[in-house]
Amino acid sequence: MADWRTRLRDSLQAPDKSRQQKEQLEMSGFIADVVLPAFQDIGEEMAALGRTATIRHTDTTAAINIQFNGEDELVYRIQGRTFPTKTLPFADIRFRERKGLRLIRVESMIRDGATPYSLADITREEIIENFVQHYTRRVEASG
Repeated sequence: MADWRTRLRDSLQAPDKSRQQKEQLEMSGFIADVVLPAFQDIGEEMAALGRTATIRHTDTTAAINIQFNGEDELVYRIQGRTFPTKTLPFADIRFRERKGLRLIRVESMIRDGATPYSLADITREEIIENFVQHYTRRVEASG
């Protein structure tokens, strides 16, 4: 009797493991093919504007840290959020409130609304636009 229970348990656990591996592979490709090129574009533009941009990444997450005069202005990180049927990217944005007294953390989905989409639908331009939206809010609020 224990044999059928083991077989049943194993059959239910195997899809989760392969699904997780598939999602990690998709996120890794997304980071390499979409996010890092977007961060390179952002970094070049920020350098032209007198800022320093530092990019860090792993297989499943990437962050760009913008500094001005040696002070962190904003850290913008892309990570994956797992939903029941898919993984989607979201931005984790961190910055200091005026005079650097309080660290603020904001999360943002890359696309607004409930229209169905997948990780493969998100473009480099959407990553850049989401970054610019959050960065300009931060700069305008501190200016």
